[in-house]
Amino acid sequence: MRQRKMEAQMGPIMSAAAGGPYVALARPSGPEGWPLRFDAADAGADDSRRQIEIGLDEVVLRRRVAGVAMKAARPLTSYLGLAVALLDPEGDDDGVAIVLVHEDPALSVTLYSAPHIDDVVAEWRGWSAALGRPMLVTQADGCHRPAYAMIGRLTLGEVRGRRARRGALKHRRPSVYRRRGAGRPGELTVHRGERELSARD
Repeated sequence: MRQRKMEAQMGPIMSAAAGGPYVALARPSGPEGWPLRFDAADAGADDSRRQIEIGLDEVVLRRRVAGVAMKAARPLTSYLGLAVALLDPEGDDDGVAIVLVHEDPALSVTLYSAPHIDDVVAEWRGWSAALGRPMLVTQADGCHRPAYAMIGRLTLGEVRGRRARRGALKHRRPSVYRRRGAGRPGELTVHRGERELSARD
């Protein structure tokens, strides 16, 4: 009874494996599309599935273990960011995935996976912008570092130098040098011993 009530409150759930072994979630285009709800594989769950709910401020994971319903809710800010990972790091498979990485691997969530890298960069940037979490680069030791600096949901680009002037006005003297400078007050001329001219009626 309780389980049916929980499923009714969650509403429609998308299956991450609906299109086969790869994950292809539809990224919401506006605030009204959140939270995003879907199923994902979970080897530790009773039915090898778990239910995931991703909002703009929280990630909720639900599963059943030994018949007991379990729920883990974490703020979105506790996730390190979006990392690109190989589906088979030690094999010949070229499949890649975009993972919302948490310090606890059990809480990490795969948002996209494909057998090739054709669209991975676009998906990587899109999920990073949608969730406001940085794009991560996985280093050789397994640690992650941001691919780009970010302030909140804004990605900081490189500072570009000022473009050189071109065209007919390239050698024109800047107008700032044509401005008249302020005069300097000198000594005032004093006239002594002169008769004052005045007009009287």
